[in-house]
Amino acid sequence: MLSTNCFRKLLAALACLVLIGACSKKDDPGPTVPTGPVTQKEINNWILDSMRYFYLWSGSLPATADTQPSTTVFFNSLKNSADRFSFLYNPGDLSTYPKYMLYSYGIDFSVIDWPQAPGGAIGVIKLVLPNSPANHQAGLRRGIYFTRINGTALSSSNAAGLSEELLQQSSATFTLATVTSDKVTEDTTLTLAAQSLGEEPIYQQSIFNSNGKKVAYLFYNYFNDYYNQDLIGAFQQFKTGGASELILDLRYNPGGSVAAAAVLTALIAPNVNEQSGFVKFSGNTRLGQRTVSFKSALSVPEGGSPIAFSSLENGRLSLQRVFILAGPQTASAAELVINNLKPYTQVVMIGQNTFGKDKGAVTISDLRKPQRISWVLQPITYNLSNVNGTGGYTQGIPPQYVLNEMSYQPLSAIGNTADPLIAKALSIMNNGGRQTAPVVERMTRIFFDSRQQAAAGNIVSVPVGLVR
Repeated sequence: MLSTNCFRKLLAALACLVLIGACSKKDDPGPTVPTGPVTQKEINNWILDSMRYFYLWSGSLPATADTQPSTTVFFNSLKNSADRFSFLYNPGDLSTYPKYMLYSYGIDFSVIDWPQAPGGAIGVIKLVLPNSPANHQAGLRRGIYFTRINGTALSSSNAAGLSEELLQQSSATFTLATVTSDKVTEDTTLTLAAQSLGEEPIYQQSIFNSNGKKVAYLFYNYFNDYYNQDLIGAFQQFKTGGASELILDLRYNPGGSVAAAAVLTALIAPNVNEQSGFVKFSGNTRLGQRTVSFKSALSVPEGGSPIAFSSLENGRLSLQRVFILAGPQTASAAELVINNLKPYTQVVMIGQNTFGKDKGAVTISDLRKPQRISWVLQPITYNLSNVNGTGGYTQGIPPQYVLNEMSYQPLSAIGNTADPLIAKALSIMNNGGRQTAPVVERMTRIFFDSRQQAAAGNIVSVPVGLVR
């Protein structure tokens, strides 16, 4: 943990470089702001100085900055070979921001092998943003098939390229299809305009009656602090409804806020209080290690007001076990919840290996006035582990019960008990008894998954309040 004096010296050394929301001029006036045009050398030195202090692999950094490369090229040259996730962007240049299918077109999809399709592959819509044009205007829903993108038939060789090109375009055309047994019939074409869309993370909450038990179900798709009260409200309804089991659906959740992850963990886990350990941060030799309590994690949300642990009480289920549905797009803060629940309760995981992102980053920007450098950095700063020190899931967290939902077609609606992952959870709860009619499984190869881009792009953002 950094002392106040240490932190002030850090700010001065980095030319008033600060973490978002860090300190005011009253705390540290900083050195004199340089004058004249900003040079590439100044930008590169600022990046290198920032990385020297915060970067997990700071020992691998060069002694001096190269003045020649562009900002992006220089930053990428500093990244350690083990670093898959550090990135930077320029708030004034939208081209530097990552783009995701769900927030551009309102849908996420997989392209899988399908020999009867025109090109031998078919698109399967996995998720549709509620109240988006794709939903309420185009009528798209989970489980719909398509065979072509912009008129070109999908195949194993072009699935990724055609899909990724959509993120650079202003619109996309999909040829919808009907699948009956082994027959694929192409239907109408549908054009969606690229937009800037937002997401409310709770898609569905419900309570199932199963074998005399009340089972809560929550499909939660993004850890967003602005919706923490909705999350707490959902659990209050579960508790009022008498739920004794929980199925937490994180199969497409790419992560998000540390505070929201702490909220969800505290709502589930038994025998924790505000002083209980939530997460361990392990940084470079300067930053060291720190165990963060639930109270500390809840005190620094990325948005909105701090959350009192006591405000969670009416929704806390205090479960002896929880069923979590996960897969290759379950990443970052979603993996944090899975891993950090384990010291407190039994986690029964169903689906596939998670993405494998056991890292956290700080967000660094230049808040001098006038601002000299417009870039924002997110260098990987910490390894993440639970209160027992268990982490290291760079290859993903493996499930106890392996199921690939793409092998079961057509896809069931979100929250439907016929969904193979939900059905498996209910079956385990009922001591292995069959909950629904068996679904035919097919061997499926996935050629592209649009949700993987969000899983790769999201990083656990460590608030400044947790590193001071």
